[in-house]
Formats: sequence, C-alpha cells, structure tokens
Amino acid sequence: MKILFIRGGALGDFIVTLPTLRLLRQRWPDAHIEVLGHPRLSEIALQRYYLNAIRSVDRGPLSAFFTPRAVLDPAWMDYIGSFDLVLSYFYDPDGLFLLNLQRCQPGRILTHSPRVPEEFGRPAARHFAGMVEPLGLALADDAASDLFPSPEDAAAARAFLNGLKPGTRLAAIHPGSGGETKNWPGESWAELGRRLTGASPDLALLLVEGEADAEPARFLIEAWKEVPHLRARELPLPILAALFGEKETALFLGHDSGITHLAAASRRDLPVVALFGPTDPAVWAPPRPGVRVLKGVPALKDLAVEEVFEAAVAILKKTD
Repeated sequence: MKILFIRGGALGDFIVTLPTLRLLRQRWPDAHIEVLGHPRLSEIALQRYYLNAIRSVDRGPLSAFFTPRAVLDPAWMDYIGSFDLVLSYFYDPDGLFLLNLQRCQPGRILTHSPRVPEEFGRPAARHFAGMVEPLGLALADDAASDLFPSPEDAAAARAFLNGLKPGTRLAAIHPGSGGETKNWPGESWAELGRRLTGASPDLALLLVEGEADAEPARFLIEAWKEVPHLRARELPLPILAALFGEKETALFLGHDSGITHLAAASRRDLPVVALFGPTDPAVWAPPRPGVRVLKGVPALKDLAVEEVFEAAVAILKKTD
C-alpha cells in the first residue's frame, strides 16, 4: 500500500493533521506513507512512526497542476500515479488540482478543505480527520497529536542540556506566533520570567526562538540579563520536540502557535499554558488534558501578568 499525503500550511496545520496520519498508520501498519509538503516541518514525522518519505511541495513543475489544460511533467505524473491512495488538503476552489491529479491515475483520490469552517467549535484535528471518513476511519475520543522523537533526537536534546545544574527545572517560553495580534507583549513576558525565577530558586527559563522570533527574543535576552535562562535558538524541530519531552522541562508557555502544538504533542504529561487572543481555543488549542488556556479580553495584551504567573506557579508546585 502506497499513500501520498499532500499537506501545505504552517507547523500547527501539520501537527493537527497527525491524528489523521495516525488513523492511516493504524489501518495500514506496513504502508509506505509519503508527504508532499514542507520538509522542515514534516521532518518531525519522518521515520518517526508516521512517514516513510518526504517530497518538497516547493518544486516548479508542480505549479502546472493548478493550471487548466496544463502540460504536466511526465516524472510528476509517474510519481503521483504510483500511489494507491492520494489525500490532498490543498486549497483548490476551481477543482483544477484535483482534475490534474486524476490525469495521473493513482488508485484513489480524496480531497478535503484546508480551512476549518467558521463556528466549527471543535478541535481542528476533527475537521481534518474528515478526510478519511470515506475509508471508514474516524477519530474516537482522542483528538490529540503525538510525536515520537528518535533516539538521535533524544541524544541531541540531552547534549543541549549538558551542563545544566542538577535539579534545575525549565520553564520553556516561546514569545512568538504567526501574527502580532496573537502575541502577548514582550514586557509582559519579561516580567513573568523575572517573577517565575524569583519565586522558584530551582527554575531556569528556556527561551524558544524560531526563525521568525528574532525581535521578541532579542528583547527578552536583554530583559533577562540577570535571570537564569537557556536559549534554544532555531533548533531543528525534532530536537526541540525531544527537548520538550525531557524531564527537566517542567512547563511550557506560549501562544496560539505551531510551537505550542509541538510542545503539547511532545509529551502527554507536559503542562502547557496557552495564551489566546482573537482565535478560538475550542478549535486551535491542543485538545489534551494538561493544556491550560488563558484568554485575553478584549485583546491578548489585556491578559494580566498576575493571572499567567498564578497559573504557572500552581503547575510548578504540583510538579515539585
């Protein structure tokens, strides 16, 4: 059985479709499952239970698949035609992509909207799992995502923590997201970090910095000059997930972002505090126990540092 899983979007979009991949893997344990997507994001699933291979979606000849009466690249036609099942989440309002997929003659094609309907009101993973309902597959009560870091990922995470004082606990903080309206102010993160480390002598901060987080990270590095912290700067996502999975990581705090989904998927017992502004946490918060959502009203900037501090300290006391 060969399955091609076509998925664009950002990190969070990929992670909330992992439960769909889980259903496929459970149904066909020995299948070759390949993703056509973004390699840097999909790597978290490559040879880590879900995926056997990745092919980049950012290849020129694929653009012809969105063109009417296109001359399709024969190699791409052979590639897509080699699969028994093709599942696509690509945005395709005119049906052109589907039409050109059909020209490649794979065994079966299923498509599903990459957009969660307004007022959906349930975890996004349940929307995306609708893709495989025609196959008789459906999510049960558990819509949470899980990651399975490799031994090499775990070894790299341990190496990152080498030199950390024994007994130190880490509060991981990711101050970025995909949009400014979803970000808590830097001053609030700075004050929270100072208060947390002041209240817990065994605590250090783990500043998580992705490629789009340079500005908030620079602000916090300056603000935390006297605060014990480590800087996880642009770590490969599989290693970052393994780092969240280590016992030293006692807490994660972040926004409605892909990194928050990564943290929640890395370890089922990792406490997560997710700060939400304009988006609906019923849809976009990781759907598992241990995720605490704090929502700023009317905007995320209005969420008080005291409220986040109290939530974090309550969690840390439970993990003492």
